Amino acid sequence: MLLHSFGREFRPWSEYAKTIRIELNRQSPWPLDIHDHSVISARFSDPNAELAFVEYLRTLYSERPLDLIFCIGAPAADFVQRHREQLFPITPMLYTAVEQRRVRYSSLTENDAVVALVHDFAAVFENILRVLPDIKTVAVVNGKSSAEQFWEGELRREAKPFENRITFKWYSELSFKDILKDAAALPPRSAILWESMSVDAAGVVYEGDTALTSLHSVANAPIFTYLAGFFAGREIVGGPMHSVVEGSRQTVAIAIRILGGEKAADIKTPAIGFATPQFNWREMQRWGISESSLPPGSEIRFRDLTVLEQYRIPILAVIAALLLQSALIAWLIYERRRRRIAEAESHQRVNELARMNRFDIPKRGYQRCATWTSGPIRRS
Repeated sequence: MLLHSFGREFRPWSEYAKTIRIELNRQSPWPLDIHDHSVISARFSDPNAELAFVEYLRTLYSERPLDLIFCIGAPAADFVQRHREQLFPITPMLYTAVEQRRVRYSSLTENDAVVALVHDFAAVFENILRVLPDIKTVAVVNGKSSAEQFWEGELRREAKPFENRITFKWYSELSFKDILKDAAALPPRSAILWESMSVDAAGVVYEGDTALTSLHSVANAPIFTYLAGFFAGREIVGGPMHSVVEGSRQTVAIAIRILGGEKAADIKTPAIGFATPQFNWREMQRWGISESSLPPGSEIRFRDLTVLEQYRIPILAVIAALLLQSALIAWLIYERRRRRIAEAESHQRVNELARMNRFDIPKRGYQRCATWTSGPIRRS
């Protein structure tokens, strides 16, 4: 079972879920029956709704026990760890796409394995300062759910060393409608750090990339994030971030080992840090960010192709056809010229022979006549 945080279409966890499914189909030597459920109650603070969901899952699988449960994201992990005994006490659990600070390691059982992430917010702030050296203001977009509030606390704590260089604006107390208004009027030399927006201060829920797309359409400052699930080539400038593909690949590799009979607790995996920094070429062009200002080894993605790159095969085919045609025309011209030269030489030889014959025939006739009349003339 894939247990989703908030819902199946909430980023960044939805990107992990999609990639995990792909990797399961690629790596598994067995046919798999995959079920999906979402901890919708994590959006709110209603304990009764959560208990009802626990009872629903317990009843649903009481006669059909699961072989493995993927807990995708911190809300799903937190939910399972709170209700482990009532829910699935002996079913193997694999926690993934969850930062190590959100895992209660002391509560893990022998049937639990973790593929944790580790956020380095100092690296995130340093990246913004490096790419935009004259930056003065960073507006942090974050929601109001319990998970999002936890991360705002961590961000505020790790932002303190940068407060002498940056003025921070925290948007979590605003409705998303008000966030859009403020983001459209940020002062010059500003940037936006996108943390998350699942539930805003007004209680409105945002799935997928709707909130980020709306922000990008009105914001007058570049948007950064460290969550690769939001880096799709349209809104985010980039920077150091986690690799969804690598995290999902490691998760599924461990899942295959558990399904193959290994005890989950025996499989230890170090927390996964940021991967190679990635940047969006289109947003770099929009905001005048030079490639020379990027961290060494950065990967630039979504670069617009030149006409030659975009239509390379058709252009090469046309060039090849033109070259072939030119070569054929040149050969025909050469052959025609060679034929004319040959014809001219032939005519010249014929004319020479004709001239020789005109002068040669009378001379030979004279010789025959002279020979016939040579000698003394005898009279009869």
